[in-house]
Amino acid sequence: MKKSPKKKPVKKKKRKGGVWTVLGLLFLLAAGGLTAYNYYESYTSGLASEEVLAKMQEKITETHDADPDDDLLEDREMPTIEIDGYRYIGYLNVQDLKMTLPVMEEWDYKRLKIAPCRYAGSYYQDNLVIAGHNYRRHFSPLRGLENGTKVNFIDVEGNTYHYEIAGVEILKPDQVDKLVRESEKWDLTLFTCTIGGQTRHTIRCVRIDDDTTKDF
Repeated sequence: MKKSPKKKPVKKKKRKGGVWTVLGLLFLLAAGGLTAYNYYESYTSGLASEEVLAKMQEKITETHDADPDDDLLEDREMPTIEIDGYRYIGYLNVQDLKMTLPVMEEWDYKRLKIAPCRYAGSYYQDNLVIAGHNYRRHFSPLRGLENGTKVNFIDVEGNTYHYEIAGVEILKPDQVDKLVRESEKWDLTLFTCTIGGQTRHTIRCVRIDDDTTKDF
């Protein structure tokens, strides 16, 4: 009589398959937790920005176009207002996205969780650089904008600076010096991390005269 085949190898395969199944579930749970955390951060950051913006706009009762030929302002310090312990230089508006966000005077990672921040430069010197997190309610939507899109910046004195997107660059994290150095060629630069933080999505803007200002 023939002996029945041994079943031990089958049991080992089943055990190995069970381990991989458990590991797969753990990875899925970790990914789901990370997604939920990122969504929560985006949501709370959006709420924080909205609260700051409302307080800022209460203080800025009137807006008017800035004078692009006023050379006397070039060496002036940008005015700021304090809200909830932080100082702000104004707010950014992109009408195509229906997006309006306050901008802090200085940047660090704690501040970036509340609002976009001035990274370098000044709107008086036409070399302002603004950094923002890639949160859905912060700078993530900027990645879909095309050349020619209008961007406005309103300072805390109610002056509106009009810009237009003129170029987009994808830079590596070690090219931040290039980002700042070449900002001297552009009137306004906006940048944010891409998903995963491997690159920096950089939007270059030029200043324009715009007589078609809408309510923000």
